[in-house]
Amino acid sequence: MKRVLYPDGSVERVEYRDPPQTAEEAQAFEKYRDLSPLELMRRLRTAEWNLDVARRGHAQWKEIAQRTADELAQAERKLAAITPPGWELPKTVRDLLEHAEDHGWRSAVAWTPHGADEMRLSIVIGRDTSPSDEPARGTQWRYKLTWSCVPGSARRAGAGIARTPSRPSWHDAPSVRQIRELIQAHPFPGGSA
Repeated sequence: MKRVLYPDGSVERVEYRDPPQTAEEAQAFEKYRDLSPLELMRRLRTAEWNLDVARRGHAQWKEIAQRTADELAQAERKLAAITPPGWELPKTVRDLLEHAEDHGWRSAVAWTPHGADEMRLSIVIGRDTSPSDEPARGTQWRYKLTWSCVPGSARRAGAGIARTPSRPSWHDAPSVRQIRELIQAHPFPGGSA
């Protein structure tokens, strides 16, 4: 129970109705029983300060972990783009990438082992829309294609997926010939997209 005295002389009685202490709480609070209210407040203040420091440290470590994960992902992308020894880009893929880059489009390549003597070659070609493009619902062209490569040959694995300004949601990609025609019809003005 606590009494509150107001400046006008009135007194208000405030009652606390805490549930009874459990045996575990009683044991935990035993070490605080003989402390003065001032010492209890000091310990509470120290605990709050420690919690604040721990939260800030947690946020900093979270930021460091995110930055490290981003750096790792970037390194993995760079590593995947290196053509493994004994393999080479299929002519169709090489020509498509050169055609895209000649027209200012960006591209990325990733090699992934698939089985004992097979590799998956994934490419992404695309560019963002520019102010000189016709107005559309979407803001980018993206083509993601995959080839299944074995020594001496390569075949396209599935249709691939595409995203275009006129169809901004992912859908089946057109043929390589049609992609080349679209790139030719929509070069990126002023260089690399």
